[in-house]
Amino acid sequence: MGNYSRLANLIASHPEMALFRQFASLNVKNILYMQAELVHLEAELENIEREDKHSKNGDKFEVSLFDLKASSCTENDIQWRKVLEIRSKLQQYSAALLQYSSIQKYEKPHKRHLNILREWLDRPEGGDFFLRGREAETWKTDADLIALSTRKAEKDVLTRLISERVIPWYHRYWGHRFKVLFSSSSSITLAENVPWSTQKDEDFNGVWHYEDATFVAVVNVISIVLSSLLPTTSILVLYGIHKPGVRLAVIMVFTALFSLTLTTVAKAKRIDIFAATTA
Repeated sequence: MGNYSRLANLIASHPEMALFRQFASLNVKNILYMQAELVHLEAELENIEREDKHSKNGDKFEVSLFDLKASSCTENDIQWRKVLEIRSKLQQYSAALLQYSSIQKYEKPHKRHLNILREWLDRPEGGDFFLRGREAETWKTDADLIALSTRKAEKDVLTRLISERVIPWYHRYWGHRFKVLFSSSSSITLAENVPWSTQKDEDFNGVWHYEDATFVAVVNVISIVLSSLLPTTSILVLYGIHKPGVRLAVIMVFTALFSLTLTTVAKAKRIDIFAATTA
């Protein structure tokens, strides 16, 4: 039977499953409320300052922080108490702003990861619908969800293509045939001679894990091959072309392929691609 402990183990073991609500509306509403409080506190402080200015020794508060602080616990400490109240509220307000700004930097969850989490929560061997009531609606919509894992941002286009397209295809038509059996005392992982390292844990049944290191190595091999073949291929092709117009057209094609390769494999920035193609 599913529970929060098993769900926590799933997310802890698979960082891409760390999908949480950011409660954007509540965060913004909280900031707006504190902002409104500060607006009123600011007006109250201005009124107190005007009143103190015309009171006995009140004009000293405008030029001496020492006198303002010394008024604490006296009949003239209204302004200082208001300053302390504003200081406390400002700290909360600034912290809320920074916190919300930090949350906004996280990316939206990948649909495939979200679907896997939803399927696990519904499967009898997974979460088995253990969430009830409003809690069951947490991952129903992705509008308010964020992904804590930064792996997607760190991957280049080719790595993402393999991890998000090729591996699911491989698992659907080939990888799922390698079954893993469990006993009450141990779990058996896939044999070492299988081309992709696959693991399945009885604590989160139905979720298969493919190690990043395997297909990252494949991407590295592809990158090395392309970096070696592309320049030499262009030289061989241009060697056999004698018409200047055709040769220029082929150069344009290979330059475009070179730029596309840099973008896809090397995760190069636009300025790097521009510099490399114009060199």
